[in-house]
Amino acid sequence: MITTRFERLAESILHPKVRRRVERSLVTLALMMFGVHLALYGLQQVWDLGLPTSLFSHPLQTLYTPFSIILIAEVYLLVYYLPTSFARSLGKQVEIVALIEIRSVFKDLDTTSNWPWESAFFPHMLSALVLGGSLVLFYHLLPRRHARMEELELAQFVRFKTGLAGLLSVGLVVLSVYSLGTWIWELVAYPEHMHSDLNHIFYNEFFTALILVDVLLLVVSFRYWDDFGLVLRNSGFVVATILLRRALGIEPWHALAYETTAAALAVGMLLLQRGLNARGKEPFPSES
Repeated sequence: MITTRFERLAESILHPKVRRRVERSLVTLALMMFGVHLALYGLQQVWDLGLPTSLFSHPLQTLYTPFSIILIAEVYLLVYYLPTSFARSLGKQVEIVALIEIRSVFKDLDTTSNWPWESAFFPHMLSALVLGGSLVLFYHLLPRRHARMEELELAQFVRFKTGLAGLLSVGLVVLSVYSLGTWIWELVAYPEHMHSDLNHIFYNEFFTALILVDVLLLVVSFRYWDDFGLVLRNSGFVVATILLRRALGIEPWHALAYETTAAALAVGMLLLQRGLNARGKEPFPSES
């Protein structure tokens, strides 16, 4: 059965031992690519190789490359947590977008102005700050014990999510190879036309696939859950994912508004779920 095959694939790819190896490998790759980018920057300053100024005009822009590798690690962890916790998966999505914004700060630091809020990096910095602060509240409110209960009591649904995670893992590998290959090809063959932002050839497509997966999980979850608070929370999480996806391809100040709305929605949905669950536990008043 196809679902079973993807489930076995997910169990092998998303095993804790594999996770540790993937994390170590990506950290090593990030350090190597940082050295390569730094060396190319030095050569660009000495011989003017014609490399794009969007990535080679300032030494701090060399941090863009290792952050891109770290983002791939975060995407892997997103898929890793998908079978066990819908909420934890959304938290990873917010972490990814926050790192994307931090990466954009490094890329735009060479743009100077009289006031920081007039600089190109300023809305990216604010976005990272807002998303990071919202994650503090989000993880504080997240009911961890409920995630364990879900894993124990809804084993069949967890198996379905594991199969989807396996399918998403395959898509992640294919999309990563394609994105990296496209970036390297444009860097070598057409440096003047190279994409300055990898979001347009990786994260937009990945978040689109993630939205489809989230919607599918939400629909299937109706078979297993009769908790209105949980269904409302997960529905809001899907909307938050859509807002985060929308923020990746628009003007930075508008992206800040979308990301702030998505973060507020995620935290608000957790508060609503907690309030509804607390209300449901109250004893009914005796009839007079």
